[in-house]
Amino acid sequence: MKIKVILFVLLSILFTGIPLYACTIFYVVKDNKILAGNNEDWENPSSKMWFYPAENNKYGWIKFGWGSGFPQGGMNDQGIFWDASSGAYLAMPISEATKEKYTGALMQKVIEECANIEEVLEIFANYYCEDQYRAQYLVGDSLGNSIIVEGDNIINIDSNFQVLTNFYHSHTDLGGYPCWRHETAKDMLSSNYNLTPYFIGSILDATHQEGRYPTQYSNIYDLKNNHIFLFHYYNYEEFIKIDLVNELNQGYRSFDIPDLFSRVKLLTPEDGEEIESTSVTLSWEGIPGNNYEVILSTDPEFSNNNSKYQVNTNSDLIVHSGFLYFLPGLLLAIPWIRKKRIPFFSIMILLAVLFNSQCTKSEIPTPEIQLVEMTKTISNLSANSTYYWKINAHAPNQDEFYSETLTRYFNTGSSLVSIEKSINTPVTPNWKAPENPKINGGFRGLAVVPPGIEPGTPGFSVLCSTN
Repeated sequence: MKIKVILFVLLSILFTGIPLYACTIFYVVKDNKILAGNNEDWENPSSKMWFYPAENNKYGWIKFGWGSGFPQGGMNDQGIFWDASSGAYLAMPISEATKEKYTGALMQKVIEECANIEEVLEIFANYYCEDQYRAQYLVGDSLGNSIIVEGDNIINIDSNFQVLTNFYHSHTDLGGYPCWRHETAKDMLSSNYNLTPYFIGSILDATHQEGRYPTQYSNIYDLKNNHIFLFHYYNYEEFIKIDLVNELNQGYRSFDIPDLFSRVKLLTPEDGEEIESTSVTLSWEGIPGNNYEVILSTDPEFSNNNSKYQVNTNSDLIVHSGFLYFLPGLLLAIPWIRKKRIPFFSIMILLAVLFNSQCTKSEIPTPEIQLVEMTKTISNLSANSTYYWKINAHAPNQDEFYSETLTRYFNTGSSLVSIEKSINTPVTPNWKAPENPKINGGFRGLAVVPPGIEPGTPGFSVLCSTN
């Protein structure tokens, strides 16, 4: 009897106090720009995206979510963006008494029928849905208006930004507050900054999660231009840029998000590094077997004079499954279960879940796909010049989207330094006089020559002065 009571108490705490998954969502207006961002944190790596073209008086839109197909977030071709986060159970007596319960996904109705926040408010004035008992939404338009919908409450934007994580602003007593992700995003959005996708990316990076419930995908939305930057598995160096209008014109399609990425991370040279040479070895890591293209230019916008270098790898892809780590433990537990020790076994599982589900950063390591390091050496660069480089990548069976990395730059040195760098011994001054010095007006020439280099060597110049 005591065991049953303990199990009941643990189950009650477990299912009333733990959110299903964590999300960080924000919307910001500044300098005539409107951007939004979100991190989706969950244990399921099977994230997806769908394109729905406009039809039957419904707006076209992109949907992000999981394999079930239930809409988690997205944007339509009118610049309406939304994303959802989960929370504790929230009663909705006003909605139940005054509104019609919508049987489908209410946010899908919103995204298909609304072009501004006024139209969104009209829908929520007449409908509510089952999802709202444990979820809340941040919705923003391309005109500078946003709202948070939590149960019976609508919270309007009251500054130039709005942030949503997993606590209810009007019911902080229900859990999840304070939230370090909310405070981090709020502090960064309250600072002085230039509103760009790079800045939004820095907030996503600062609020991402790892471990047991890692950030599976992230988005940056440009609501005025209908552009979306998609990131995978908290790697904010590699992204896919989506032109929503252009993609919707190609019809209905769906994609598995992990298949679109190569997990590229640039290694060397460091951003802004002085390489003191006219040749460089670029290095990065990524998934073996994917196709990689180095883009190099003296133009930071890569608008012209670009050099492209193909790099292909054919290594086997190795995937480590987390299930294999738990399999021995499960096998050992079977005899216990057969001996009717199920209550004790269940209590241990519930306690483990309960004490590892607090609103803190998770430090549990996540099994990773094995990555390989790749290099490309490029010679005959211009001396004393600034070069910009990035990587384009895609899987062999995926040609509709390619990912690209953030841009790095490096500075080349002079040709004289290149000669010095080619000598393995340290360079020290070596004063030499020419074998047949010419005397002109009493001047006898002397030269500073690196070891191993004789005067007259091609590409080597001697500077002389009477001072």
